[in-house]
Amino acid sequence: MALSMDTSLPLSAVVQARSSLSADAAPRHLDPRVSLAVLVMINVQMALTQSLFAEMGVLTLTVTVMAYCRRFSAIVRWLAFYALFAVTAQLLVASGSTLLSPFAASLLMYRHVLPAFMFAFNMIATTRLGELACALQAIRVPANVSVAVCVAFRFLPTMGREFSAVADAMKTRGIALTPKSVVCHPAKTAEHFLVPVIARLGQIADELGNAVVVRGVGASAHRTSYYHLRVRAIDVVCLIAAMVLPALSVCFRAGVL
Repeated sequence: MALSMDTSLPLSAVVQARSSLSADAAPRHLDPRVSLAVLVMINVQMALTQSLFAEMGVLTLTVTVMAYCRRFSAIVRWLAFYALFAVTAQLLVASGSTLLSPFAASLLMYRHVLPAFMFAFNMIATTRLGELACALQAIRVPANVSVAVCVAFRFLPTMGREFSAVADAMKTRGIALTPKSVVCHPAKTAEHFLVPVIARLGQIADELGNAVVVRGVGASAHRTSYYHLRVRAIDVVCLIAAMVLPALSVCFRAGVL
């Protein structure tokens, strides 16, 4: 015996349910405006002071943000790089060799700026391009500058995908991109790898120019956005922490604390 039931839902309920599902599936991230402000303050702090306290503070803040975004595997990889730079630099310094001093100084510099790179890459991995464009428009950034920032924002991920695609194509042709092939046949490897990448980047530049024209970047009318930006408690905490860290660094340097 079959029972017929009217299970139709109002359209508003369906839209609300889909919106909640898409919100739950979306990766957790900071507000793009807060991320940009924190990134600027982190870079300013790293440029003004070389203290280990400031470095550890920025590293702690970055790891906390990455943990909030649930990027735990990325935390492990970045901390492994950080430990590698720190340990190798200390070993080179402890050797006392003047020939190794430039390498030790370079590794110490890389270790110092690595937390800022960690925050930047986490922002790139978790922020949608549309959200970034909406954030730049919300803070009244000119359209030309906004387009340039968005292009730079997507440069590294696009390059990574193109490198991976070309490497996979080389494997299918029996030309694997390995350290042995780079050392034994550098010219041939560069020809098979760099030429397709450069050609593909030219195509991407044309596609990007067409996309910019289609989306009406040069139009004088106000542009709407699909995304709705909202500052949450985690954004406020990260912004306050990014402002407190430079103040504490200045106090330590002045001998106040």
